Amino acid sequence: MKKTIIAAYWVFAIAGRLVAGEADAPRAFEFERIVIDADFPGGYQVETADVNGDGKLDVIGLGGDVCAWYENPNWKKRIVTDKRHSPGIISSATADLDGDGKAEIAVAYDFEMNQPRRGKLLLASQGEGLDDPWKITPITDLNSIHRLRWGDLDGDGKLDLLVAPIFGPAAKPPVYEDPAQIVAFTSVDVRDPAKWRLRPLANRPVTHAIEILPSFDEIKRPVVLAANNQGVTLIEASNDKAVARDLVPGAAGDRPKRGGSEIHRGKFKDGRTFLATVEPWHGTDVVVWPRKSTGDLEFGPRTVLDDTLADGHALWVADLNGDGQDEVLAGHRGKDHRVALYDYNADSQSWRRTIVDQAVAPQDLRGGDVDGDGKPDVVTIGGSTHNIVLYRSR
Repeated sequence: MKKTIIAAYWVFAIAGRLVAGEADAPRAFEFERIVIDADFPGGYQVETADVNGDGKLDVIGLGGDVCAWYENPNWKKRIVTDKRHSPGIISSATADLDGDGKAEIAVAYDFEMNQPRRGKLLLASQGEGLDDPWKITPITDLNSIHRLRWGDLDGDGKLDLLVAPIFGPAAKPPVYEDPAQIVAFTSVDVRDPAKWRLRPLANRPVTHAIEILPSFDEIKRPVVLAANNQGVTLIEASNDKAVARDLVPGAAGDRPKRGGSEIHRGKFKDGRTFLATVEPWHGTDVVVWPRKSTGDLEFGPRTVLDDTLADGHALWVADLNGDGQDEVLAGHRGKDHRVALYDYNADSQSWRRTIVDQAVAPQDLRGGDVDGDGKPDVVTIGGSTHNIVLYRSR
């Protein structure tokens, strides 16, 4: 495990274009960079969750047919699934479903971009000891399965599993027109997959990312945000009938290079909500959509923080320095890959970019208070760079 200190400089975003600041500009943020795994081929997704019930957030990484978890704080690696169980692995979602103090992990696998009828879901449960093999329970086949998230969608106090396929079963390149059907599994029972109930939520073309929130401003019930070729969609799923509405259109362009690719909600220091996105699908732009006012859910104008991403594929939002203002972190996996941070300056009404790390080709970004100091930390996983890296806030 390698540790280094990252102290990065501001770069100012003006009118949606990046302009370098003076060489002696003040340092905006400082991180301790901890390499959790320097040899994880094909890394695709990372998350943080308390796997072993000790109250500390562990790290779960997947890719290359493997799902593994890393125990906080020594980061010992343990395999959850491998090629025998999860070929074509694409996503995971970790939570303690039965209250026994040990988390279960839902795993999406058998994904193939241009074979959208393929896709499978399993549930992995821990053995008696930390080093014992995990029990693998097949759940179902689900076409083009791509993103998983746990959340209480119906407000009954129990976790449901949100599943977002990326395409519909008849989708074909180059435009992938058949829309994906976002669904949720309710009545989740660790012991009996037959009790799981599938609930359709919404259909949208090329659905790439999802986020579950317990509420959304005046909407005091759980909602889902989905980034897709129509932009960002909000889904209210707590009633018998799910209601979906498109909030913003995302980037203009020809399908499938249009709309949104990643989505998270953030807040300004004055309490206003914004939507943070990467646009279009696997796109070039880091974008913020401020909410216009209370009342109608209207967002705009489209504010481009950065238009230099190559195959953008990672996004996170968090208040890293505790000033009440959320920062945006984004990453791309293509040429000149990097993780970057965007911080809003209310006085100048501009966003400043901080280059965090250029030694990782990020496929995913997640966060949480990993070291228990009350400050959010950030974890990323690099595909072509084969690494999992923790950025500890200092």
